[in-house]
Amino acid sequence: MDRTTDEKLVELRRMFPDYDPAGLLDVLVSCDGSLKRTRTLLGSGEETQRSIKRFKPQQTLSRFIKAPHSAVRTTHSSKPITLYAKSEIEASLKYCTYHTNVLPEDLAEKLLHQTLNDAHYKASEFYLFGNKCTSNHQSRMFMPAKPSDVFYYNGREVTDYGVYSNEMMLAQVLIEDVVNNALSQRIGLPFQAKSGQWEAQAAFSNKYEKDSNLDWHSDRMTNIGPHPIIASLSLGFSRDFRVRKVYPSDSQIFSIKPQHNSLVIMHAGFQEEYKHCVPLLPKKYRIPTEDLHPTAGARRINITYRNYLIKDPIFCRLCGSPMDLRRMFKDPAKRGRYFYQCSKSYTEHNGFNEGNECKGFSYANFEKDPPLTDDEEHGSFWLADDDIEARALQSSKC
Repeated sequence: MDRTTDEKLVELRRMFPDYDPAGLLDVLVSCDGSLKRTRTLLGSGEETQRSIKRFKPQQTLSRFIKAPHSAVRTTHSSKPITLYAKSEIEASLKYCTYHTNVLPEDLAEKLLHQTLNDAHYKASEFYLFGNKCTSNHQSRMFMPAKPSDVFYYNGREVTDYGVYSNEMMLAQVLIEDVVNNALSQRIGLPFQAKSGQWEAQAAFSNKYEKDSNLDWHSDRMTNIGPHPIIASLSLGFSRDFRVRKVYPSDSQIFSIKPQHNSLVIMHAGFQEEYKHCVPLLPKKYRIPTEDLHPTAGARRINITYRNYLIKDPIFCRLCGSPMDLRRMFKDPAKRGRYFYQCSKSYTEHNGFNEGNECKGFSYANFEKDPPLTDDEEHGSFWLADDDIEARALQSSKC
């Protein structure tokens, strides 16, 4: 005779006492009432890896969370896990906080209208191996006023930019309050700005049409420095914002959908530990009418307020081009070391044979001016406290 749902829940609560009972019921229902499949999903080992493919690809993590700040247990899947609630997002993404309704409604609408109708947005251009590439979304840099010195962004001098409107400046002031309140509740990382309150010196904005996207990347730290803090404001239509760890390469993908007038704060450590993207909408996907924004329709505006810590560019000793600040992550034996790499192959056709790049390289030492060293052991270094693999491997070499 089949066991009742209540009997199955009693068994599950005995086996998984740390899980919320309502969450256990959610999993049991998603497994069509199968106690065996539920045990497999919530368990571990090779059987879980084989079985997970049979379950629903889109999941919410609330079913796995006992309390908002408890550790989240997830099984690896190639499908994104969707995070809906603030507690889910912040429990799953260590260096991220999510905030809704950050601006007065009328201010958010005015800022959205201004940016949607700004005709100066344009596609970004860059070079890879001598080939010119163009993004399929549009971008624009904004500044409070004309900079007194030469301003660089991603290896290029910024000459085309917009000046803040009153609405953009007011939004920045309000967002700075949200960011500083969030920072007051977090433990700082060693290389993030120590100069009191977080302030933004510029804003970089992306405009997404229905058929636009942004590929996987981490924001370059060249000017925003190590352990940067970026406040990302979403306006208009809600699009997927996907995040995954930079290591290993098959890390679980998490997806959130920032709502109109919401803020994702990418805290210190986010750019070092995560990559993010805005994927294309599925082909032939028909957006439900109720999901369209009354002003923007299917268009989305993203404004990222940034604190620029490094004003003076570092120039390559081989070719004289500006260099990019990066951090090693692929090899756990070297993970955590910051370095400067020539950006010439990304910013212009360098005249070399196709496939060749400038080899300009130096380790970064943030205690020096300029912050360069040829000695790896004297370079600046940071590992996440939960990076067990790299910590164990590097400790064994000491």
